[in-house]
Amino acid sequence: MSKFGGYEDQPFLAELYDQLPAYVARKDVGFYVDYACSVDGPVLELACGTGRVLIPVAESGCRIVGLDLSEPMLAKCRARLEKAAFEVQDRVSIIQGDMTNFDLGRTFSLVTTPFRPFQHLISVED
Repeated sequence: MSKFGGYEDQPFLAELYDQLPAYVARKDVGFYVDYACSVDGPVLELACGTGRVLIPVAESGCRIVGLDLSEPMLAKCRARLEKAAFEVQDRVSIIQGDMTNFDLGRTFSLVTTPFRPFQHLISVED
């Protein structure tokens, strides 16, 4: 098991994530959409998962990059994004990577980590 408790390589987590009532009923998406719309420039969402926040931010007209360690979560995000309008898809970049150690070679106007991705960081160094 990895230092992240297996999050990145457990496909069942991606399958269950969008089904859990605590996640489905969260009312935080509007907060992140409003915040993203208030900045001038691209947004980076760390631990973007299945796109629960990322896709609504893109639908609002913002350019956004989503970074996540889990390929199964990103596969769900890509599948959801394929159902969105082309203009929305065009505003999104999805990258598989470790939020504790990455360099995208650019800066962002806003960086978000919605809900609770920090719970996957087990060590103080992370």
